[in-house]
Amino acid sequence: MRFTKVFFFLGLILFFAVAGYSETDVQKGTRLAKMYDDQPSFEYVRATINLKIYNPEGKIRFTKTLIMASHTENPGTFNKVEKFIGYFTKPADDMGSSILYINRAGMPGEKYFYLKSIRKIKKISGGDKKLSFFASDFTNSEVALPEFIDFTYRYLRDDVAPFKGKEIECYMVECLPKSPQVKYDLGYGKKIMYFEKKTLLEMKTEYYDENMVKWKEQNILSFITKNNVRGQKVYYTTGSEMRNVQTGTKSRISFSDFLFEEDAKIDHDIFTLEYLTRKWW
Repeated sequence: MRFTKVFFFLGLILFFAVAGYSETDVQKGTRLAKMYDDQPSFEYVRATINLKIYNPEGKIRFTKTLIMASHTENPGTFNKVEKFIGYFTKPADDMGSSILYINRAGMPGEKYFYLKSIRKIKKISGGDKKLSFFASDFTNSEVALPEFIDFTYRYLRDDVAPFKGKEIECYMVECLPKSPQVKYDLGYGKKIMYFEKKTLLEMKTEYYDENMVKWKEQNILSFITKNNVRGQKVYYTTGSEMRNVQTGTKSRISFSDFLFEEDAKIDHDIFTLEYLTRKWW
């Protein structure tokens, strides 16, 4: 009987200790953002990307096309490395220009452009990150892989995001640049991400300028689900729209002609500066 009472009181203490713990908004926001950052991914992807740029009247100004390849090394570990290379095939003015992004977990990302017009490889750093990506409403930082370490996070509330005529239940997470330098480099004061509750798919992102006035809104247009080489289900965004609410312009990115994992037939050695100016596909 004595031991029964002891276990009862220990259990009671544990219950109140757990019940008394409440996750803060900062802890919840950080947890959700980290879970999003750690989602399963494909090891290899190859696809065609179409970038359409619209004027304020909704008419297409430019259409740009590039082929891309990506490779994720050591997924699900502290040594995760994400790599992306792309080569413009249209229009003629951009054909031959290329891009390379490399993200290493816990470290600043590396971004490079090869600009055919000047025949020079340029590293994207500092304020270059906030410049327009090839005249679109996306910036150089927004088309690259997000860097978890650049922000602090806070859960705001549950809300909904539109998707194909439906309202999708989401977690709203505020992301603030970690330092004045990051804020300057990215060119915005904060962003608010809408994560779908079950999959943590990024349904919508709102961007606020350095004066905290709403600047742009990005919405997902399409996605696919497919198992990766490890048998994990991957939610892969295949289309998104960035709308500048201050100017009325918008840009859309869409992916097609997918090849995944072994079918992509990608040499993992192509993600180097050398291949910015060489054929790899």
